[in-house]
Amino acid sequence: MDPFSIAVTCTALVSTITKLTTTLTSFSRRVRESRHDITVIVQELVSLITTLEYLAEDMSDPENCKKLPPSLVSQMKGLLAGCDKVVMQISQSISKFDSDGLIVRTQWAITGHEDMEKLRSSLEAHKSALAIGLDMLLL
Repeated sequence: MDPFSIAVTCTALVSTITKLTTTLTSFSRRVRESRHDITVIVQELVSLITTLEYLAEDMSDPENCKKLPPSLVSQMKGLLAGCDKVVMQISQSISKFDSDGLIVRTQWAITGHEDMEKLRSSLEAHKSALAIGLDMLLL
C-alpha cells in the first residue's frame, strides 16, 4: 500500500466511523442503560477520526511520503486494517441489540457492556499506535 492509498483508506474509515457514531447515539437514546458505555466509545471514535484526518492529510503530501520508510507504511496498513476490524465489530455488536424493551436492556447489562469495553480498549490501542506512527512522520 502506497502512502496515497493510506490517505484514501483513512478517508473511507472516517466515513464509516461517522455513520457508526450516528447509530451509536441513536442506540444510547433508546437504551438509557448504555449511555455511559456508548458515550465513551463515541469519544474514542471521534478521537480516532481526528487522528485519521491528520494521517490522511500527511499522506496526501508528496514531501511527507518521500520520507516514509517502507516498514512504517506497512505498519500503518496493518493498523488501519485493525481499526477497520474493530469498527466493524462495534457495528456488529450494537446490531445485536436492535430492538426495544426490557429484553434489550437486560441483554445490554449482561453482555453488551462488557463487549463494548473490550472493543473500546482495542480501539484505543489501535488509535494510540496510529498516533505514534503519525508522530514519527513529524521527526
